[in-house]
Amino acid sequence: MTAALLLDADLAEQTTDADSTFAQRHPLQIAVCLRKLMAGQDFVTVEFNGRQIVTQILEVDSRNARFIFDAGSTQLDNYALPSARQLIFRSLPGGIRTEFTTLNADPIMFEGRPAFEAAFPSLLYYVQRREFFRVQTPVLDPYVASGPYADGDSFRLELQDLSLGGVALKTADARFGSLESGTVLRDVTLQLGSFGTLRLDLEVVAPRQLTTPKGDLRFVIGCKFVTTPGPAERILQRVVTQLETKRQRLTPRG
Repeated sequence: MTAALLLDADLAEQTTDADSTFAQRHPLQIAVCLRKLMAGQDFVTVEFNGRQIVTQILEVDSRNARFIFDAGSTQLDNYALPSARQLIFRSLPGGIRTEFTTLNADPIMFEGRPAFEAAFPSLLYYVQRREFFRVQTPVLDPYVASGPYADGDSFRLELQDLSLGGVALKTADARFGSLESGTVLRDVTLQLGSFGTLRLDLEVVAPRQLTTPKGDLRFVIGCKFVTTPGPAERILQRVVTQLETKRQRLTPRG
């Protein structure tokens, strides 16, 4: 059934356009995806030389572009794994397909138990239904989305998070409580701090409301970009990468 959905880097360009849309190549993007697997304690299968183990990601070192995963339950498989030239990792947490290939792994001890350490893959597929992985936008000096509202008035909303596929907007404006999925907000200007502005159409895909600890009602509008021209996508890529880099610098290292 499978001729390996995940291939070596030199074969990766032969994958479908749909999969390529979700291909993560930057080490920080890859770190985000691996960290999601680690935080969720999701099970990952590792295939090599006709063998397979079930494992979990134990540690992600984005500074050195390496990660650690648990040893399998069978000693023979654990003994054979370091000699494998290629390891194919697959996981499907919450319906999100994560796949990647590494060339080898080294046996180590991690927190007193056997494990393996490998370099980040050059390519990782993180396939969601709606969007790419999201990063939180600044709380101080927040990014802003502004544009014309349907009644002729204008709006100005703060961004809650951002991805290459869309944004989540947050507001206390009750007008946005009635927005339905499929609504398109035209000519929205995204003010992205030092990166300047982008003007894009946003399609509402996940409107919801929440109550703050103080009892105030807030609306969160998940949107996808209707189209993303090449120049806009490159700017978004830089924004997402810088935000993740800053988060890494601020995260305490144990």
